[in-house]
Amino acid sequence: MKRLFIGLPIESKIAAQISAPWQNDRVLNQNRISWTKPENWHITLVFLGDTPESGIDMLQQIIEKSFDAVQAYKTQLIGANVFPNSHNPKVLWLGLKDVQSLMPAHAQVGELLLQNNFLFDNKPLKPHLTLARIKSLENRVSFDALMKEYQLFNFGIVAINRVVLFESILTSGGLVYKQLFVRQLLSR
Repeated sequence: MKRLFIGLPIESKIAAQISAPWQNDRVLNQNRISWTKPENWHITLVFLGDTPESGIDMLQQIIEKSFDAVQAYKTQLIGANVFPNSHNPKVLWLGLKDVQSLMPAHAQVGELLLQNNFLFDNKPLKPHLTLARIKSLENRVSFDALMKEYQLFNFGIVAINRVVLFESILTSGGLVYKQLFVRQLLSR
């Protein structure tokens, strides 16, 4: 079994530069926050969880078929926000301005996964880039100030140019996302 998900790798020097001081801010980090490494940044399209290795070939075919006509494009990372809500934040994330061109492919992935008896998290797509997981907030003032300052902030343009079947591996140094299969989106 492998812990798998289908996602879009995200690279943003601007977001990395802006968020790096947050990770080293002593006042902000009085809160228990686990920061995501920029090399692990991605948008999850479908979380599969524990999946038999025998299904990997079919997953590659599903990705190929679903994304065969999807064009690569650029969009903006906009605004910092939290899940599930501001009263009980558990995930700090950045939003994507435009994902409409991915919606038909995302729907087709879901249909093909169901047709091929894959178990997966079939929630509606809420594309976001997870910056951190929040374990507890001891200093709400510092966290709320960060949220207020960056809730509408433009973190720059990112390229959406490939879809990846990732394996999530827990190591002593944290999570590592191994790319098992990469489907480049069509160039314009």
